[in-house]
Amino acid sequence: MGMDEIIVGLEIGSGKVCTVVGELGEDDQIEIIGIGTSPSLGVRKGIIIDLEQATQSAKKSIESAERMAGTRINSAFVAISGNHITSVNSKGVIAISGESPEITENDIEKVIEAAKAGIVSSEKELIHTLSREFIVDGQSGISDPLGMSGARLECKVHIVTGSITAVQNLIKCVEGAGLDIEEIIFGTLASSHAVLSNAEKDLGVLLIDIGAGTTEIAIFVEGGLAHSAVLPVGGIQITNDLAVVLRTSIEEAEKIKINYGSAIKNSASPEKLVEVPSINGKNNYNVSQKYLVEIIEPRVSEIFGLVGNEVRKSGCYNMIPGGIVITGGSSLLPGISEVAEQVLNLPSRLGRPHYQGELADMINDPSYSEAIGLLSFATEKYSIRSSFQSTKRKIKVKNIFTKIISWLKDFF
Repeated sequence: MGMDEIIVGLEIGSGKVCTVVGELGEDDQIEIIGIGTSPSLGVRKGIIIDLEQATQSAKKSIESAERMAGTRINSAFVAISGNHITSVNSKGVIAISGESPEITENDIEKVIEAAKAGIVSSEKELIHTLSREFIVDGQSGISDPLGMSGARLECKVHIVTGSITAVQNLIKCVEGAGLDIEEIIFGTLASSHAVLSNAEKDLGVLLIDIGAGTTEIAIFVEGGLAHSAVLPVGGIQITNDLAVVLRTSIEEAEKIKINYGSAIKNSASPEKLVEVPSINGKNNYNVSQKYLVEIIEPRVSEIFGLVGNEVRKSGCYNMIPGGIVITGGSSLLPGISEVAEQVLNLPSRLGRPHYQGELADMINDPSYSEAIGLLSFATEKYSIRSSFQSTKRKIKVKNIFTKIISWLKDFF
């Protein structure tokens, strides 16, 4: 098995570090052969705050995945998050030049560069320039204009940037753990590849990825990413609320949340009692499961309220008839979809990966959406690259043939 057949996704989150190793088959299908997770230390709200601790966490996850896969890995596609992430929509316009009005690869690069001009500041690092739509001589809705004829080319793009400092620390962390970086990918863009269908993206859908330290959102309209943002709240805030009100440790509060927590009262029994360990390990006491909901629900409603503010600010609220898809580790909290529907007034469902291989039972879980999505993103990129090279060869042959015909006409 050659190393060019191995694709690796690495997610360094606030709650866990996850490494997923996949083997790329001839039909561009991924078989997952290794998974490694470790508790995430040195990361807060998606940002590395202790490089040494974060690097050690990444090493443990990588080594675990290597043992399971039975192979060494050298590079990875890496997710990035944190509220330093910003996005903006932009548009570029150029005139098509040359002997024939045929759009070339160079023209596409030029119009995308025109769309990026003046957008990225000196404090920001460019993460993605995502083409939403091309317009040729006023004709909109074009996804790939390569080889088309036209005199004027326009391009609408969605640009995602991040703090240079945060990006550099992420690079240091991954390289310190022994891997090269194939590409840095916005986490929710990766998740979208794992949990959203093309039909949902075309119709218009809101993806909410709730992790431990952040809540990431991505709005897709007519198949393209129209708005994205990262909010500095997540599952850890729910855990902290429980720890403070119940006067117990963060670790015990997390266990209580996972085992007994709910976001809606209908699923909680007032008769069911939950034992709460005290902070000093003595004098444990009981609370009702309904009481836990009274602590959890306001924070969950607040998170979706913040998401709603961001969606309305984007101007896309009326463009997402596909509703809401919620994913990420914190989306497993019972009742979370119901609260989302109440607050945002949109239909909601839980988003899980749809992997069909041997490890499906283990990884078709919302907490793995980002890591699995990294593999899907990478696979699609390889496929597009291969198709693009094939298209370039066809256009080159066509251009040569056209020139030969023209030369023969001139000769005779």
